Amino acid sequence: MLDETIDWTKFLGRVPDANDPEIFRGTLESKRVLITGAGGYIGSALARCLDKASLQHLTLLDIGEQGLFELSAELDDREFATPRVQIVGDVCDVSLLDSIFERYRPQIVFHAAACKHVPLMETNPFTAARSNILGTHRLLTSANRADVEQIVVISTDKAVDPVSVMGVTKRVGELLVQGNRGPTRVKAVRLANVLGSTGSVGPIFARQIARGIPISITDEDCTRYFLSVEEVIPRLVTALAVEKDSVVLISETGKPLSIVSLANFLIQDAQLTPGSVRIKRTGLRPGDKLTESMIAIGESVSPSNVALLHIVSPDHAPSTAMLNAAIEEIEAAINYRDLRRLLDTITRVVPEYRPSPLLQRHADVERQRC
Repeated sequence: MLDETIDWTKFLGRVPDANDPEIFRGTLESKRVLITGAGGYIGSALARCLDKASLQHLTLLDIGEQGLFELSAELDDREFATPRVQIVGDVCDVSLLDSIFERYRPQIVFHAAACKHVPLMETNPFTAARSNILGTHRLLTSANRADVEQIVVISTDKAVDPVSVMGVTKRVGELLVQGNRGPTRVKAVRLANVLGSTGSVGPIFARQIARGIPISITDEDCTRYFLSVEEVIPRLVTALAVEKDSVVLISETGKPLSIVSLANFLIQDAQLTPGSVRIKRTGLRPGDKLTESMIAIGESVSPSNVALLHIVSPDHAPSTAMLNAAIEEIEAAINYRDLRRLLDTITRVVPEYRPSPLLQRHADVERQRC
């Protein structure tokens, strides 16, 4: 397919650092590692690179069997040397998590399991809250009980001053990381848009070009921060070397780039004449932003001891007691399918969040039915 042959680094205008195997060996050699969301784009890319780390054991967990099957088959074809196990299961399943930590004793966890698609999650808020909030909370709780050494939670710039369900649930996940007080050392890494990732704008544009249909752009003025997966994976691994714990880290991304420039790059990459492909404006969807930021209003930035990773700290954060109470409320709201309760609880935790009019209407309608 067209999008599989694209060199995304040409669009970024920068060459990622050499993928030095010593980065992986120096941090992970002889370690037992768990990847959640292992069948996804980042989880599977991470798994491929970890063969360089001389791991003792690798556990791959994903709720989707197809992605996990395809990754396992690929690793078999590559004669992946690390002993591994593939587990089809839900990161929200506490008994499963406890059994994984007891049986395979992972020392390092990369938490990539998440609901990621903004418009889709606007119409599936309970699923987003369950995966991104309860999944992260239960993983941290189980890991702390098992005395896991470290967890790296993968977050997103959508968590910055969030306007979407996906973004605000990831922001609550960041707050859980910042509030972690157990023995496990935890960090969240806030990533920009990863070029080429499943369902992201680049492959969507590429498929539209290949089919000869107009490219759908939300707005001509829309900009995004971008990273290549070759930049992302080493930074997730080196996050383990950051000395401070219970923090959110941001990765250097360069300047934001326009979505129109990405479309034009892909048209040229397909060796088509500029102007031969129509670009169609669709307007922002519920949960979309025109521009994005890596740092929220009310956050400060300080350097870490690791190059290309910086610590972001909020001026104010909810107390542990408030977070624990909110988790109970969120779980009850999910169980009872009470959207108003869910939105009200999340807004108390993340007061800068304002649910979209679409969600507000759905919550009001559901409440009137009760």
